[in-house]
Amino acid sequence: MDNSQRIGYIPRVGKPPSYTPQELEIKINEYFQWVNDENIERKKRRFEGEKFKPLTLSGICVYLGISRDTWNEYSKKTGYSDTIKEAKSIVENYAEEGLLNGALNPIGTIFNLKNNFGWVDRLEVNTKTDDEKLSTEDIQAKLADIKKHNKTVESADIDEF
Repeated sequence: MDNSQRIGYIPRVGKPPSYTPQELEIKINEYFQWVNDENIERKKRRFEGEKFKPLTLSGICVYLGISRDTWNEYSKKTGYSDTIKEAKSIVENYAEEGLLNGALNPIGTIFNLKNNFGWVDRLEVNTKTDDEKLSTEDIQAKLADIKKHNKTVESADIDEF
C-alpha cells in the first residue's frame, strides 16, 4: 500500500527546495565572488559617479533567484541554517565596516542594520534613587538651581558655543 491510500495521510505540499545545502553554500560564495569581481571591474573603468556594488541579503536572493520569504524558510531548515547564518554575518560585517570607515551612507546603513540584523538604539534609564531622603527644602533648592541654570543657558550668546 502506498502512502496516499493510508488513512490520515497528508500529502506534502509546496515546491521542493531549489538548492541542496551544499548547492546553496556554493551559490552564495559565487555571489560574494561575483560582487568582488564586479567591484574590481568598476574600479578599473573609473567612470565618474559609478559606485561600488555592495553586499546585500536581497542581492543574494536575486542572484539565487529566490524571494526573501524563501531565504527565511531556508534559514529554518536543518542543514541550511549554518550557511544562511554565515552569509548574513558576512553581509552584516560588510555593512558595519562600511558604516564605521565612512564608505557607506550612514543613514541607509543604520536602517539596513536595524531592519535586517536586529540592531537597536539602546537608551538606558537609571530608575534607582539614592538611599537618602531629600527634605522639601533640599528639593526646592535643587529645582531653583536647575531653573537658574536653564535661564543662564537661554540667555547665553549662541556664539559662545
